[in-house]
Amino acid sequence: MWVAMATATLIFPSCGNDNVVPTSTRHRIDVVASVNSISVDTNWSQEGSVTSGGAMRLSLDDLRTVTIAEGTMVDDYSVMASCTDFSAPNACVLLADMLGDAIIWYALVPADKVSGQQFLTLPGLVDMQDNGNEGILRNGWVVKLASPVKRECGDTDTSHLRDFITRFPDALSTSVMNLTTDNVATVRCKNG
Repeated sequence: MWVAMATATLIFPSCGNDNVVPTSTRHRIDVVASVNSISVDTNWSQEGSVTSGGAMRLSLDDLRTVTIAEGTMVDDYSVMASCTDFSAPNACVLLADMLGDAIIWYALVPADKVSGQQFLTLPGLVDMQDNGNEGILRNGWVVKLASPVKRECGDTDTSHLRDFITRFPDALSTSVMNLTTDNVATVRCKNG
């Protein structure tokens, strides 16, 4: 039996910024956690689109230990940098797309310099879905949204989150993930 699958190209209004071009690949962020410690096999690497050379084991701040097996898909780090400090506790934050207990895709990014165990600064939102329960970042990450999401933009008032996203998408704003609640709690425009 053949099953035809269609892929969709996502097109978002540019709002005067022609640089907002989201990816068509989305990764639902199921796990967000500060990483207490990291150990990797001798030849482990996350170069390219999948890990190679063995496994990585992460001890997370919520007392879980997860293993990222060889061949696991990894972020391309085109929007956010990869974390390279595997020795300092809580220097990295894990964001993972899960299938049951297995990590099928992940990104390991540097923790924020200030309050890095409580908050993680992400790119600005480009859209919402699931009746406003989820936000979509330019790099295709689908993140949970707090209810409500606090909007900070100096003296500029926005009536609701959709208005904020329309006026300050992607590079014009940042999203702040609360690492305790695992959702975007605040969005900030870059001029405010």
